[in-house]
Amino acid sequence: MGVRGLHGYIESNSDFLKTSFFRESKLVIDGCNLYYLLYFKSHLDQAHGGAYEDFEKIVTLFFKNLRLCDIEPYVVLDGGTDVSDKKFDTLKKNRQDKITKADALSRGHSGDVLPILTKNVFKQILQKLEIPFIQCLAEADWEAAALANEWACPVLSNDSDFYIFGNRGGFLPLNHFQWTEVSLMRKDEKKFIPAKSYHVQNLRTAFNSMNKYNLHLFATILGNDYTKLDRRAFPNFSRFSTRPGRIAQIDGLLVWLSRFPNPEQAIAGLLSPLGKNMKSASIGNTIHQGMAEYRLNPSSIAQFFISGEPQIKLPGPLQNLPDWSLKPLAEGKLAFSVIDVLTLQRLMMNIQVEDFGLSSSSETSRPIRQVMYGVLLCTRKKKDGKRGTSSGENQQYYVEEYDRQEITLSSTMVPAVLPTRVVTHLHLDSLWEVPQHWRLQVVLEALGVSPVADSFHVPEGLQLAVYVTCFWLKHAKPEPRAEMLWALLTGLVYTHLCREEQTEEEIAPVISRFKKLQERTGQKFLDLEQAHAYCQWQSCLNDSFNLNQLLNHPVPEPELAWLYCGSLVHGVTHELKRGLTPESLLAGAPVAIRLYQNLQAAVERELDDESVTTIRTRTWPGEELSEEFKHLMDKDKDEDQCMVRKEKK
Repeated sequence: MGVRGLHGYIESNSDFLKTSFFRESKLVIDGCNLYYLLYFKSHLDQAHGGAYEDFEKIVTLFFKNLRLCDIEPYVVLDGGTDVSDKKFDTLKKNRQDKITKADALSRGHSGDVLPILTKNVFKQILQKLEIPFIQCLAEADWEAAALANEWACPVLSNDSDFYIFGNRGGFLPLNHFQWTEVSLMRKDEKKFIPAKSYHVQNLRTAFNSMNKYNLHLFATILGNDYTKLDRRAFPNFSRFSTRPGRIAQIDGLLVWLSRFPNPEQAIAGLLSPLGKNMKSASIGNTIHQGMAEYRLNPSSIAQFFISGEPQIKLPGPLQNLPDWSLKPLAEGKLAFSVIDVLTLQRLMMNIQVEDFGLSSSSETSRPIRQVMYGVLLCTRKKKDGKRGTSSGENQQYYVEEYDRQEITLSSTMVPAVLPTRVVTHLHLDSLWEVPQHWRLQVVLEALGVSPVADSFHVPEGLQLAVYVTCFWLKHAKPEPRAEMLWALLTGLVYTHLCREEQTEEEIAPVISRFKKLQERTGQKFLDLEQAHAYCQWQSCLNDSFNLNQLLNHPVPEPELAWLYCGSLVHGVTHELKRGLTPESLLAGAPVAIRLYQNLQAAVERELDDESVTTIRTRTWPGEELSEEFKHLMDKDKDEDQCMVRKEKK
């Protein structure tokens, strides 16, 4: 949600935000707001598809600093789309805005587009750091406010709705939460985070100690994502204000509302000029529905943080969720797409920075999603004991996918598909009880691969990436160039070995070389051919990851932050285009070359002879290496020799 213009109005008056030395407290965190802010404010790469490893470092530092100040974080994440569909028009508008921003980024302009894997990476980081968090079944704003109200602690967010909810512990706007500047109290030498705090009383006091429920009316009249009012019938509230410019309308509305002791009388005053007619009744009904969105009842998620048990009694369409799924959904171990498919049979595709003259990268991974739809929609037994049947005939299920056509949002009805080999073994209500080998078969059939052989020595954390790469090579259009595959595999080798601390000295030359490549990539103009291919690969990885989660990890779950680094892969591709080989980039680290060769062999095993020949053949004519890179390679050799001399001493 979000109240139009309210954030700027609050910022314009210093009386509303008070200085806070925040420490020794529980803190309810709006998780989606947090990962958006941490990614964008840290100026991490967006154009090349994501800098997930750097993002992990920033998120880790954020929670480390909270602990230094004895702050107990509780993260609340959005889940599925609101099943009432009141916000659907807003969702479509936001998705169109993302398409426009991504297109601008692809052409070298500015814009904020969150890389596709960010939310899953964020959840994995929270799990690794043992930060308490919950993924709600719908939007998280109301749940976060209700929880904070119950615990009398603040909410950390940038959503302007928290200026209206009025939870007892107040509100800390993220933009004023200076988490990087941990400070020390002179009096007791305890650490704190400088912040600005807001309490609804601050606003009410400024307007004749206004009834707090009048603020619910204020937000509804002003407009939010849920309420669509025809405001042409309302007075020009700016005439009640002495404030200039855009904020006069907001200020004037508050002045006008402060005249009324309660919202009922204010609503009567608002509608009386319209008389008693259908239009007046309709507006009144819409206003009451909008106000209800801000009424805080006891939290439905507090129990989860205490006992680990999720909400059991679900309203309306959410009852379509199988009982076993509620806990892993709350724990963030299932994707929110499970909720949208089961409740709405609809899904919004992720938007990436790619070639907008070509089909959306999400189309490449559609066959993977179709299997996920099949598992969710076609395997549930009906009352007659049959699965997905109607009057004895097979029933075809569809999911409406919202994706881009060039730079315009459009929708397509996509059929659900069940893997033929395991169709009789899958039952949604007992999906995680199905033997592991059958669940593995679903993933393998969806990706069109066979189990990776032990002889290839592929680390568990890279197995899903290998399967995804095979699928990508077979389905991506235009066909990926050989150098793109080499760059992806080289990147997997580098990030995997960087995690293995025991090999740090052994791969030191490679680490130094690749870090310099990353630093230079961000300065180069985006190659749209490369960007589009790697967006297709990330789409395949994201959908495969979600399918694998739905089936309770028959393939070992990888750490996503370590599977893809956009600037690195683009930089490696650039050098491979010049004529360099993967082996020369990995030179000086035999363990890296061996792993690269094993990954390539595992991929080639899944391809026919013609495809193997294709991915072994250069597609770009080699260029003479730049003096810059020659210097880089020579410098690496010099550093290696210096290390040898030091060891001899």
